[in-house]
Amino acid sequence: MALMSALPVPSGADVPEWIHLLPATQGRIETRDQRGPYLLEDAQAMIAASFAEDDALLIDVNHATDVAAPRGSDAPAVGWIKAMEARADGIWGRVEWNSSGERMLREREYRGVSPVILHDAEKRIFAITRASLVNKPNLRGLSALNAEEPRMTLLQRMAEVLGLDAQTASDDQILSAVTTMKGNGEDPAVALQSALGVAAGGNLLEAAQAAVQAAALVPALQSEVSALQSENADLKATSAKGLATAFIDGEIRKGRTIATSMREHYIARHMREPEVVEREIAAIPLVGPANPNAGSPPALYQSLNAVDLAGRARVYQDKLTEAGQAITFTQAVKAVQEGKA
Repeated sequence: MALMSALPVPSGADVPEWIHLLPATQGRIETRDQRGPYLLEDAQAMIAASFAEDDALLIDVNHATDVAAPRGSDAPAVGWIKAMEARADGIWGRVEWNSSGERMLREREYRGVSPVILHDAEKRIFAITRASLVNKPNLRGLSALNAEEPRMTLLQRMAEVLGLDAQTASDDQILSAVTTMKGNGEDPAVALQSALGVAAGGNLLEAAQAAVQAAALVPALQSEVSALQSENADLKATSAKGLATAFIDGEIRKGRTIATSMREHYIARHMREPEVVEREIAAIPLVGPANPNAGSPPALYQSLNAVDLAGRARVYQDKLTEAGQAITFTQAVKAVQEGKA
């Protein structure tokens, strides 16, 4: 947003009905302070956007709405812009002045009009939101104050849609918010497209611009999804190895004649095809506990397969966790096998 300062008010005793708001119908608008130039590419689209939310645009004094009101001071209206026209020399607005505005103009208290414009990062003007009576010029030829507050970018608007602070949210935070949707069962690519669509407000052109702006997020998003998938695979592998190890070691403890050199072999195979391995191990004869000092597990636990063992171990682990005593899954399995759980 920019506060454009001091477009000349026509001289004479009469209060003007039409005032000059922008110096160009199409093209560059130069400034003295080098924060320009601004660009006006489509006058009619800009006019339509200006009245998209209200049929009357406020005129105050010295940008009181933007400068004084935030500090708690008054910012009264002196008139209302009711219509705009694109003419050869720029954008004009038809104003309905109130008594304060008429008096200020008749007594020549202010020499110019300053529109408040919305623009993007490329300085392209999208809308006029209000205007002020001012005296200090800044725009070349037509003057501008230019106390700038850039228009919210589409990525900032997308951050708002995702529940983030539009002014402070980083690309990583936006990415994290979209990634969280995956954890909630949503496809992250669809979630990103949805957020872009809402942020663009249904405007297909802006949606396309948003997609371009968000393109930098896509590789990071894909990387995050790949990392999540890899993490999920690792968790599954860890769980499978835990079950396999618990089963094979349990059978060895019961006295199955499994050679030490074959332990890792059976664990690896159990991770891939647990039912097949458990049938094979069940056919190996028992010759008594491999560690006579360990004693035989109770009969109940000798009959447990890997799934039952893991289930009992998980229940035992959760029970101790709730009681404030954290143990590993392996410790829980061992406790079940030894009849302690």
